[in-house]
Amino acid sequence: MPKIHLGDRSLLAQYGTDTSSRERLIKSAEELFASKGYREVSVREIAAHAGVNSALVGYYFRGKQALFNEVYRAHTLPLAQDRMRRLTELSKNKRKPSVEEVLKAWLLPWMARGEDKSKSALHLRLTANLSMERWEHTRKVASYMQRTHTAFINMLQDCLPHLSKATLMWRLHFVMGAIAFGIRVPNPLMALSKGKCDPNNLDATLTEILPYAAAGFCAPEPGKENGKA
Repeated sequence: MPKIHLGDRSLLAQYGTDTSSRERLIKSAEELFASKGYREVSVREIAAHAGVNSALVGYYFRGKQALFNEVYRAHTLPLAQDRMRRLTELSKNKRKPSVEEVLKAWLLPWMARGEDKSKSALHLRLTANLSMERWEHTRKVASYMQRTHTAFINMLQDCLPHLSKATLMWRLHFVMGAIAFGIRVPNPLMALSKGKCDPNNLDATLTEILPYAAAGFCAPEPGKENGKA
């Protein structure tokens, strides 16, 4: 916690010195970033949502960007750890997993963070919004995500040695983009299917996208006959 200055003491007297104000700010920022993205959320709005003085954002986090970093790390670090744990399980005893198994190990932690489905949906909306809007900043606070990405691309290349790493990166990007778009813009599909297809149903989304994504990954390398160099 930062050093307390004289100007902060009135705030602390009003809101207390416990961590409840800080935790409320993080929770409110999480919910607002997930629903509106980064740019559209102000410090005042976060503070009002949390029921605290907006100056406490500066006191605890030194500004909106550092508060964002705190929220982003809280979501992405467990995500990276869960993915790597699943990847390690798949490669035990030098077993060669299927493409669908590798994709499931990549997608499941992103789409099912814990037992609470509402929290899973919040996590997915948050990462979908922020990955599109704040890459120039998120890459600075999530180097461990790069390591995880590299490990999965390497495993996918073991499964599909005829494909280049660049093609595998394209295809993983397309899969993540399809899910992110579905979560952010679910209404067209829901309207066209008359409610039968709901991207907010994460179990159904995962069930539908896994075979679709695996088939896409197994397609030939672009420009190579029969997928062979």
